[in-house]
Amino acid sequence: MHDIYYFNGQDITMNVCIQIHRVINLIQEQEKIDFEEATGRFYHSQTYKTLTQVENGLWAENAEYILDRYNEEK
Repeated sequence: MHDIYYFNGQDITMNVCIQIHRVINLIQEQEKIDFEEATGRFYHSQTYKTLTQVENGLWAENAEYILDRYNEEK
């Protein structure tokens, strides 16, 4: 990922990256799969696309909430 994310003029790239990492870890634990498989599944989800469209504020929710959105999508 080489994107830089801004929200209200502030660079929130680190926040978004941390959330992505946390959600992938949760998927990995939940589905008993390795990090690469969890990453692929999340990166190809609508939830990931929504998360990276920062104007909707999903990045500011906790990782468990984002995981719930991912699970609902499945």
